[in-house]
Amino acid sequence: MPSNVRRGRVPRAPQGIDDLNDELYTVKGFFGPWAHLYRRHNLAHPKSVSADYMLYQGADTNSLSPSDATDPAGSPLTLLTGAGIEVSISHRQEPMPFAERNQDYHQIRFYHRGEFTLETEFGLLDTDPGDFVVIPKGIIFREFPKTTDNRVLIFEVAEPVVSAMDELWDTVGFTNHFIDESRMELPAPQEPDTATVEVETTVRVKYDGAYETMVYDFDPCRDVVGWVGDPVVCKLNVWDIPGLGSSHGFLPPPTGAVFMAKDKSFFFNVLSVKPYPTEPPPNGSFGPPAHQNDYEEVWFNHASEFAPDTDAHLWLMPTSCPHPGLKRPPEYPQNPVRKIRELKLNFDCTSILKWTDEARQVLLPDPQTAIYTSFYGAHIGLDPEQAAQHVKH
Repeated sequence: MPSNVRRGRVPRAPQGIDDLNDELYTVKGFFGPWAHLYRRHNLAHPKSVSADYMLYQGADTNSLSPSDATDPAGSPLTLLTGAGIEVSISHRQEPMPFAERNQDYHQIRFYHRGEFTLETEFGLLDTDPGDFVVIPKGIIFREFPKTTDNRVLIFEVAEPVVSAMDELWDTVGFTNHFIDESRMELPAPQEPDTATVEVETTVRVKYDGAYETMVYDFDPCRDVVGWVGDPVVCKLNVWDIPGLGSSHGFLPPPTGAVFMAKDKSFFFNVLSVKPYPTEPPPNGSFGPPAHQNDYEEVWFNHASEFAPDTDAHLWLMPTSCPHPGLKRPPEYPQNPVRKIRELKLNFDCTSILKWTDEARQVLLPDPQTAIYTSFYGAHIGLDPEQAAQHVKH
């Protein structure tokens, strides 16, 4: 099949900007055939929908109260579910009175707010805001909060978590090797006193969708004296992931891919502010086009200096509706160059995701406006008032 063909009026390069709306269509997420459409209107703004879940929706997770916020034996609160996928949030303030093992899912635990000591069978890791930790299925761990205002976003996946840097290197080469994996931290076993090992320990096990317990006459997290092998438990900080751009425009989320499934059924991406393009309009632009593909997308606001009230907003972009996008003419940032504190997590998956009843209670009103004031605007350096002016119905 020929690639990069054109039909009809193509007024400019896909990265540019004019009075038309851009819509990027891709297959297999961002890794299959693609087409760039130039539209008079934005297909992402329907006049009405028969069901709310057909449209993109955001939730203010600050308003939620997982049971682990007040009960040390409580659990995280599930926000989104799909085949082989769960997204939950924890507000734990006190140490777990048990160790925990997830036998259903592998985990990527993102420490959005607060400080913890994370104890695992492989050793200890101290976590700060912005850290994410991979804990494979079946690994026992325990969290000790060092602060009280804590937020942990948890991605649970049935497929094993692998390094996107390594996986994409094998298929496309240097494209994704801008992440310095040497900054990754690994747990190391301690040599604790025997008295701290020889204690009866309850392990809460998530198995087949339910919590059960196993009791040992020793502490499994303190029993290991050493290990050798692959870095199956690891920690990296989001601010160590560079934001990539081009001279002409926006690059899609997989440029920030950190972890993924080998079968590409999910991607875990870290998106900081992109470098400003140096090509003026109509050939250059700043910000993403509208786009439509066959991946559900979850977005989480970790930091936004332009809209701090959007902290911890979680967005679901279903495959049923295009993402609206928000392109604007490029401009040079003010000197001296400084780091903009703007960062989002992006999780793409092939599973259809649904909000839980608890999460639906804190959905943001008027999603066709909130998509700009909560999500897109800050993403390209606009405060909510500026972003609201870009709403196109």
